[in-house]
Amino acid sequence: MSSDRIPTADLLFASTVMTELDREQQRYNALMESGLLEMEQIPPFDEAVQTIVRALDVPIAVVGLLDREWQLIKARALDPQEDLTALTALQRTKRGESFCTHIVETHQPLVIRDTAVHSDFANRLLVGRYGVRAYLGVPLISSAGDCFGSLAVMDLAPRRFRKSEIQLVELTARLAMLEIERLYAPATTTATTVKERPTPEVKATQPEQILSTNQIKTELLDRLLQELRTPLTSVMGMTSVLNREIYGPLRRKQKEYLKIIHDSGQYLLSLVEEILLLRDLNDTSVVLSLTSVDMEMLCQQVLKNLEPVAFRREQQIDIAVESVDRIWTLDKDRVQQIAYHTISHIINAADTGCTVRVRVNRTVEDDMELSVWISHPWLGESLPTGELEIWELPVPTPIPTEEIDETEVTDGDRGNDWDDNASNRQTIELLPELQKMSLDRSRDRLGLLFACQLVRLHGGRIAVQGSPTMGYRYVITLPDRG
Repeated sequence: MSSDRIPTADLLFASTVMTELDREQQRYNALMESGLLEMEQIPPFDEAVQTIVRALDVPIAVVGLLDREWQLIKARALDPQEDLTALTALQRTKRGESFCTHIVETHQPLVIRDTAVHSDFANRLLVGRYGVRAYLGVPLISSAGDCFGSLAVMDLAPRRFRKSEIQLVELTARLAMLEIERLYAPATTTATTVKERPTPEVKATQPEQILSTNQIKTELLDRLLQELRTPLTSVMGMTSVLNREIYGPLRRKQKEYLKIIHDSGQYLLSLVEEILLLRDLNDTSVVLSLTSVDMEMLCQQVLKNLEPVAFRREQQIDIAVESVDRIWTLDKDRVQQIAYHTISHIINAADTGCTVRVRVNRTVEDDMELSVWISHPWLGESLPTGELEIWELPVPTPIPTEEIDETEVTDGDRGNDWDDNASNRQTIELLPELQKMSLDRSRDRLGLLFACQLVRLHGGRIAVQGSPTMGYRYVITLPDRG
């Protein structure tokens, strides 16, 4: 055996060191590419520290990002009743002094009941100069698995952090990172795109200048909407945690108020999603982007977005799609908008306690037919009364309560009756009628008109169909482009 051969143990050690160095380099590169180190203010981090200070009743919460040599403080929340003037001026700590280093290297929370008696941390700067005695820090991990730093809470006296408190800080850290990536990842792409564009000529035409201004305005609106998500997500996360009574039992009124706050946040978030869906739709193009669409999955996605709206009105949404009628060749984005605005319109027009029914089936001409109507305990199956009055259609006679027997009529019976009497249905085309009306500018009415325009672009039609005996429905017919 050669005397200069490197021992296996040394090779393994060198390999481990190189792996750790590679991992740290990858983490640092990802942190630099995120642009977070250059930002002076990061709203999701500010929201996170403020939330945690209030929820855990601690005097100190900070977000720190770890570069190669320093932990940089990017957000802090300090109890004004405590003398924390020295911490106010703290902008960074050396990596070797930072508690955050341990968290980044292990990707695990660091929980210390009393730092003064901890052999590894008793002599750190935070303990000796700033009087920190209890510490809880959790990693800030990106979707790619890179740990950028930590969200930490600290107390000036020894404290045993409960498991529920650790979980809350971890949840807040995850929500903050999700918002960071949602807000700033698109911004990075946009910035790169703008930078790579050639410099426009000085003699730009006026329409091009207007287009540029409109693009900037649209992008600004998009950023504002994205930022609106941050406090909404925090509110919903915190109310959900409190509702689980992690911090002790709640009185009945407290539960009621928390439910109102959570439901309102969910509703606002659904409105933000609606606006962003509109933002993403290229409705100026007449060219269809055709793809295979699973209508059951598409309807379930629409249902998910509209559930908070229906819940506020004590309504349910029932979707029926036959397995043989699921897959169609359509413009997915446009069809999703058509379904969303039509169903949303019915939800807002219907009374409380209704069931909004959505049905997808195949016509005899092999077109896709999407029908929307309501089921009411004593008004039966039809469109909401207000919609019938708009189209000057007869309102169903209320059914006496003693005659109602839901067990006698099934969804299958309703569908069969409707299909068997197709030739007897009255039909009113919506788009020509809406264009003739002096349209009120309510959101749901505009949404219905928007759906009509998208149906027309797709080569289909939307109409009121039915009869006094069968009831009336909004029926959307779209040709299968396959």
